Amino acid sequence: MIFNTDPAFVGLEKLKEAHHHQIADFEAWAAKNDWERFHYSHYDWWVFPINHRSAYGFKWTVYDGEIAQLKQDAEFMTKYLKGVQLVAASWGWEVERKSYLPNPKAGQSWHNWPIRLFKAAHSTQLFAQHDLFDSLKLYALDLMKQGKSMSYNNSDLSWLFTTGIDPRHP
Repeated sequence: MIFNTDPAFVGLEKLKEAHHHQIADFEAWAAKNDWERFHYSHYDWWVFPINHRSAYGFKWTVYDGEIAQLKQDAEFMTKYLKGVQLVAASWGWEVERKSYLPNPKAGQSWHNWPIRLFKAAHSTQLFAQHDLFDSLKLYALDLMKQGKSMSYNNSDLSWLFTTGIDPRHP
C-alpha cells in the first residue's frame, strides 16, 4: 500500500480536523440557506482529498494507505458523505436521487467550478463511493450536454466523466 510520505503532508489527524471544521461550516451555511458561501469559499483540498498534488503540493494528498485508514473511520466517512451531499446541493443537485433539486433556493446552482466537481467525483471514486460517483458523473454529463465546460486552467477534466481514463497516466 502506498502512503503519502512527503514532508509537507499534514497527516491524517490534521486532515480530519480540517475536514470536520469544514463540514460544520457547510452545515451552518446550509441551515441559513447561505448557498452562495459554498461558491466563493475554498475547501476542496481537505473536503475531497485525492491522490494528486495540488496548489498546496502534497499537503492534502492521500494515497491508498491514507484512504484505507480514512474509510475505517466511521465518523470521518459520515462527514465525508455529508460534505458530498451539501456541496452537490449548493450546485442544485441531489446526489441520492441523482437529479436536480426540485425547488432550489437562491444560490443553489452551477457556478462554473469544474475543478470542484472533478475533485468531488474523483475523491468519491477513490473512496469507492460508487453511487455518489455515478450521481456526480450524471450531473457533469448533463452540464456538458448543456454546453458547460469541464476545463480548468487549460486542463480538460471531462475525461473523468466520459472515459474514466486519466490522460496524465496512460
